[in-house]
Amino acid sequence: MKKLIAGFLVVLIGHVNADVDFVPLDMELGYWETTTKIDASEMMATMLANIPEEQREAVRAMMESKMKLPVTKQCVTKETFENMESKLKESLSGHEELNCDLEVVTSTSKVFSGVFSCEGNSTTITTTVINSKRHESKLVTNMGGIGQNEISTVGEWRSSTCPENI
Repeated sequence: MKKLIAGFLVVLIGHVNADVDFVPLDMELGYWETTTKIDASEMMATMLANIPEEQREAVRAMMESKMKLPVTKQCVTKETFENMESKLKESLSGHEELNCDLEVVTSTSKVFSGVFSCEGNSTTITTTVINSKRHESKLVTNMGGIGQNEISTVGEWRSSTCPENI
């Protein structure tokens, strides 16, 4: 899950402002799979409100089936945890044109929370360690024109060895 968060940060932010020390989450090394689900979408709710009530459930089911997100497969190694904050900053150096900030609110081995702000858009993420083989995250994004979306992810450890093809 840590690698997923780092990947998410690479896409969304340009530089890091962290007053809280970055602490790696408690997680097993090896092969992880992460599933993602959109829990609520302001845009979808607005669209459904314009559809006759008797058709809403069918349209909602169709929209949700089209929005299936793939399972993310990752290999988490010791190197993933070594100097994580520095690696994160280094990986973000090519994205300064995005003019983004990260405010780390909480960072312990059991919980990570932060706010990513990017040119008027913001994302709040909270990751909770259920145990060293399962992490759950809640992301709330607020993007201009699209509205607010709530996204849940579940990262689950699958094996101490990683498949060759990920």
